[in-house]
Amino acid sequence: MNVEFTLDKLAPKAAIVLLATCVCGLLALAVISTFIIGTLTDERSEVSTKTLQVAADHFENSARLHSRLGAIMERQGDLSDAEYHLLRATANAPYNYNLQLMLASIEESRGDRLLAEKALRTALTLAPNKAEVHWNLANLLLRRGELDNSLEAFRSAAALKEKLLPATLSLIWRVSNGSLEALEHVTGDQLEARITLARFFLNHSQVAKAAEVFNTIDPKSRLASAECAAMLDDLVEDNQIQLARSLWLGTIAPASADHQSIWNGGFETDVVKGFAQFDWIISRSGYAKVALTKDSARTGARSLRIDFAGRDTTRLDNQIRQLVVVNPGRHYRVECYARAEGLVSSEGPRIVVTTDRASEWLASSEAVATGSTDWQRLATEFTAPNSIDGRAVALLISIKRKPKFSYDEPTRGRVYFDDFALSEQVTLAGGSPQSRPTK
Repeated sequence: MNVEFTLDKLAPKAAIVLLATCVCGLLALAVISTFIIGTLTDERSEVSTKTLQVAADHFENSARLHSRLGAIMERQGDLSDAEYHLLRATANAPYNYNLQLMLASIEESRGDRLLAEKALRTALTLAPNKAEVHWNLANLLLRRGELDNSLEAFRSAAALKEKLLPATLSLIWRVSNGSLEALEHVTGDQLEARITLARFFLNHSQVAKAAEVFNTIDPKSRLASAECAAMLDDLVEDNQIQLARSLWLGTIAPASADHQSIWNGGFETDVVKGFAQFDWIISRSGYAKVALTKDSARTGARSLRIDFAGRDTTRLDNQIRQLVVVNPGRHYRVECYARAEGLVSSEGPRIVVTTDRASEWLASSEAVATGSTDWQRLATEFTAPNSIDGRAVALLISIKRKPKFSYDEPTRGRVYFDDFALSEQVTLAGGSPQSRPTK
């Protein structure tokens, strides 16, 4: 006798129980399968290739199992089987760009760079915003000798991941035999990228090109960039003084016509953090408190105030200084105005011109008169040192107080300084001297 068994012939409660049992069984099977696949594909687990192969045959639709097998077989040099498993993996997970990257690696290892490029192009359509995809494609094209075709991919990779740009520039510099155009192309127009390119050119002795790139950056953006400040520091350290000051002026005051050799001679503006290369540098002293003030000014609204602490053997060395640029062998005059209030000292402070390393005094003014005085003019003249290559010379203008002896009486009181100026002394026809403001 034949008995047909259907759910509708069971009691409703029994049908529900049977259905629930089946569902639970399927769920349990799915959980177990997921656990097995997860365990076998965990990179931290040590599983033999044979075990993975058996699992892949059983779970034939598992992209994870096939991809791990493919990766292992690639490392073992079994490229044909590695390709087979990666193709199976990509068939089961067609939207996973990482599988396409792995497949591209295997295809290139097999010597088929066209198939490798095809896999990378597929990965690019799946993940257009992933820097590693552009990077891998760029390097593949470069290895195929297609430098020009690789540049756009390198540019995209660096735009998506800024940390890739320095390595990209070094690579392109090497393989292109120093092509400036190729470097410009892979850099793009992003702010930080332009700064990185400028620093790269500077580090590779392409000073003019570095300056050209630097000048393409908006002045406000330069002021917000520590890298731009560091580049100016590098130029000064490398004795590219005239270029450094030109770039500095274009950053600090691009629209200003007041480009005198002594900047901010009246102390009317604050120093921009990181950009004091050619502005006043004021550092702490144990002998005096130095600050900009509106208490007293000869012209304008502010001046520099020095309050001496009353310590014996008072010394001011390079706590107040500015780096200036002059032409070698030319004759100059530096001057300022000072006013004392209750100054008690065996010798007051003075303005001094030294080499940029501050070791050699080229000239110094008379000392500020003691007591309480009105504004008094301090001035000194000097001839700028010659340079070996005829380039501009860097000098320091500073306010110094140097003890005459190993011990002298404490210096007390207050001194204001204002209206610093530097002018070149030229001789007119007939022999009469004349001052000409320096730029």
